[in-house]
Amino acid sequence: MTVLLYSRHHKSAKWWWRPALGAGFCGGFTTYSAFALKMDQYFENRSISSAIIYALASLLGTFILVFITHELLEKKLLK
Repeated sequence: MTVLLYSRHHKSAKWWWRPALGAGFCGGFTTYSAFALKMDQYFENRSISSAIIYALASLLGTFILVFITHELLEKKLLK
């Protein structure tokens, strides 16, 4: 919230700070909420193996997407 207020009141902030931080901040809450809800459903149904697979797939998928994004942006920015 503080960073969003800073970017609103300081013209020197880059134009992409506000939407990037806003989407990242709000997106983090919705992503975590969906993950927590699904994990809760697995535990309520006593599907421990499904919960473990879902958690590992989520973590592994996130790391893969971060790596791919990093590589693509690094190539694009170094051109």
